[in-house]
Amino acid sequence: MASDSNVVGHYKFTVLERQRMVFDIAADDPRAALLEPATVPKQTTTDVAVTIVSTPVAPDEDRRYLAYWLGYKVYGDDVQGLSSFQWDTIFQQVGRRVVLRFSPRGHPKGVEVTSDAVRPVAQSLADALSGLAMALPPDSVSRGSRWEDDVAIVLKAPDGSELTVVIRVTYRLREIQVEPEGLVARIEFDGEPVRSSAVGARVLGRYFGDSRFAVNEGRYERMMALAKLEIEWEDTSGLPQSRSLVEWQGQFAGR
Repeated sequence: MASDSNVVGHYKFTVLERQRMVFDIAADDPRAALLEPATVPKQTTTDVAVTIVSTPVAPDEDRRYLAYWLGYKVYGDDVQGLSSFQWDTIFQQVGRRVVLRFSPRGHPKGVEVTSDAVRPVAQSLADALSGLAMALPPDSVSRGSRWEDDVAIVLKAPDGSELTVVIRVTYRLREIQVEPEGLVARIEFDGEPVRSSAVGARVLGRYFGDSRFAVNEGRYERMMALAKLEIEWEDTSGLPQSRSLVEWQGQFAGR
């Protein structure tokens, strides 16, 4: 596939989303029994495995990488889709390569594909990347330094539509370790949802996690991020006031 030194690494991205809807309604309200099915907790997990290969720096200074699918799987409550075997067959027929685009600071700017057949996989990878705190500092930093950036978590609303939650993240360089493979930076981060003028929801909660960045190789080795959110839905279409309690977990590990 790519046997030279341009291989950045082999990565597995995992996004887990747990969501439970709560209605502000008395237990003895006649509507409570009718709404009970909507309050059953739901969980979905998405795994995407890829090999990432670096390319020459683009003239616009964006960084572009080639990604080759190694595997894709979605499982959880009420998930209907193709099996791993079916996706593997599709990959063999239409190809496995897509293009990842990042800003110079490492902010994800999209996943480009050439075949409609792999768009669900590409969208899952794009959603995972957008929710992970990958931005590097704009200038040189030392232990204890801080910088800021935004991430965007894509969630499913109760009506099946998508809700994008933007979170302002503060990064901290916790420490730099000297290991046999070279310098490794440990970066911690946390943040809160940004107030939005978007109609239909009010989002509260926290986002936090940490990562390991291999300084000499210029790449992340792993990252874990967790968001605990409460979404107050404003447009209830005549139903009682409702809230979604969401736990979003994104992570990746490379080798």
